[in-house]
This record gives sequence, C-alpha cells and structure tokens, in this order.
Amino acid sequence: MATKNRRAAVEATSTDTPVGRLFAVIELASKMGMISAADIVYMLDLPRPTAHRMIATLEGLDFLQKMPVKGKYAVAPKLVGLATAILSSTIVYAPIQTLLATVAQRTGETCGIALMAMGEVEYIASVMGQSPLTLQFQAGQRAPMHCTSSGQVFLANLDAEQLARFLATGPWEATTEFTVTQPRMLADKLRKVKSQGYAKNDSEYISGVVGAAVPIRNREGQVIAALTISAPRSRRSLDEISAMVPTMRTYADRIGRIL
Repeated sequence: MATKNRRAAVEATSTDTPVGRLFAVIELASKMGMISAADIVYMLDLPRPTAHRMIATLEGLDFLQKMPVKGKYAVAPKLVGLATAILSSTIVYAPIQTLLATVAQRTGETCGIALMAMGEVEYIASVMGQSPLTLQFQAGQRAPMHCTSSGQVFLANLDAEQLARFLATGPWEATTEFTVTQPRMLADKLRKVKSQGYAKNDSEYISGVVGAAVPIRNREGQVIAALTISAPRSRRSLDEISAMVPTMRTYADRIGRIL
C-alpha cells in the first residue's frame, strides 16, 4: 500500500521498461524541483543501482544537471528548451494562440503565457493588444522571477523548502526603483499572492508598466504556467488591470485543460 501511495503522489509514469523509467525520473524531477537517488528509490520503488544508472544516463544526455546541494539533481536547460520547442511545434499551440487572442481582444492588452525555466520565467507565446500604445513579449524572451507578476505566481506556489532555497539567493538586482530586492519583503508579497490567487505588478520590472498574472494549472491542480497581461501605466491603472483578473482566470482554466 505504501508503494502504491508513493507512486500516486508523482502521477506515476510506467517503470516497466528502461525508457519508461527514464521518463518517470524526468517527471519526478520536474515535479520535485530537485531529486536524489534516494528520492527515486523511494518515490518510484526502483533499486538503488537502477536509480544511480538513470541519473547518470540523464546527466550524460544533458537532461539533468548536478546541483550545489550534495547528491541533488535538477532538470537541465536542454530539457527545458526541448519542452518549450515541443509545445510550440505541436497542434496544442494553435488553440492556445486562439485563446490568447481572445484574451487580448476582450481586454485590449498584450497577454502571454510564461513557463518557469531555470530560475527565470520564459514567455512561450504572446498576443499584442489592440491599442497603438502597447507592449510586446517575444516567444523565448526571459525575465527575472522576483520582479515579474508571472515569476511571483510561480514562487508563491512553490512548497516551503523550494521557496526557502529561492529566497536564500537574495537580495536581488533592482531593475527599477520599485523592484522588491529583499527576501523578507518578497516573502511577504508572495503570501498575499498565494492568498488572493494572482500577482499584480506596478513598475517592478519595467518602469511605467503595470501587469498581472494568474496561474495555469493542470488537471492535478499543479501550476504549470502563468497567464500574464501588461500595459503602459500611462493608459491603464493597476486597478484596471486587476479588474481583468476574473477574465484571465477563465481563460487560464481553458488553457490548463489543453495543456
């Protein structure tokens, strides 16, 4: 029964074949953030020699990378790039773009989808708003976690251990005079983000730009992406952007069902 519960906790990929075991380890790493051989043994019910062999194979393929924490490994940039490329090149991408276009039409503002990638957020899709004075985020563009609304959505939904590790990397660089750079101040903000279910941003990343982000969850309720919206503060107030959050949530739910 204990083994069955552990496997359910990671929404187990079949480990009956060598390929299945490799994908199960990748899935585990993506959900836990960092893993060790002991995690693989316990969570996937695999022998310790097999766990070490899986890690060595995935590290050799540049899909996992060794972390500063002894014995821990995390998803490597090559695998993150592969996941982004797959999403952008499959039939899944077309309906996502259609939904983004609808959000942009209903709000009149630029919207996009962001993933968490190696300590940053990466925009994988965007649609520009209809106003002549608008913003644009190109697919593949990256931004910091601590000062973007999408990044703060991801951080607010980390477990306590993962969030503590991120906060330990601060203080961070200020990109504007409004950037939150101190870990304690960011932790306070993230508690509010988690409580209200969305993040809002007023010139923390780019001066004169306001924005908001809501989580995109999969069927298991895990945050897998963020839906963002942004506008020049000269044309939209932060309150006006915040009033768009219910619409954003509706479409984030629809995008989550596709992903």
